[in-house]
Amino acid sequence: MRARGFSLLEMLVAVALLATGLALAFGIVQGSVRASASAERVAAHSDRVRTVHGFVRRQVAAALPQPIDPAAGFEDIRLLRLSSDRIEFIGEMPGYLGRGGPYLQVLRLQRGARGTALMFEHRLMTAEGPLKAERPPEVLIDGLADARFSARAFGPDGRPEDWASEWTRLGQLPSQVRLTARFSEPRLRFPDLVVPLRYSLSGATGAVPEAARRDTGGESQQ
Repeated sequence: MRARGFSLLEMLVAVALLATGLALAFGIVQGSVRASASAERVAAHSDRVRTVHGFVRRQVAAALPQPIDPAAGFEDIRLLRLSSDRIEFIGEMPGYLGRGGPYLQVLRLQRGARGTALMFEHRLMTAEGPLKAERPPEVLIDGLADARFSARAFGPDGRPEDWASEWTRLGQLPSQVRLTARFSEPRLRFPDLVVPLRYSLSGATGAVPEAARRDTGGESQQ
């Protein structure tokens, strides 16, 4: 009895099945690599957001009740300036970033090619005012959209007031500062950051003189 070999058709079918199996296996491996890389990217992004949150929280929470403009008179003492895209305050820097003493610190939102970036800059304060910046502004995080700062205080009744996109009160730090934002990429998240200020006296009626508690429009904040 003669041994029967494979026909050409059978070999072609076997090769086609093998190629299909290899293609499926390669697709599975490639998908796993992509999923792993995506998971690592999201994890790294989450770590970056946590780091930025921690840094901003530490710096803003420790804002000092010190005038931004040392030359301002008593009637114009401004301890913090805030708008929807910028906040300025006086505070100490971490040892690895500063040389000791208070610094004028600025957090601002700047639009660029990759969306809105959260920038940080600092200048050493002197009796004559802030010195020239020692280094260019740092990009803390970018790719943001609809980012904005806001602030609020506690009223004389002890209840929090509404969030405002500007802080213009004189001689007073807000009770809380908030940064809200989202990322241009939908699957990435930027949780709202709410920072209570350690040295705020808002809501403590009579803690600062009346002339220093009024706003720029001259209205009482009591």
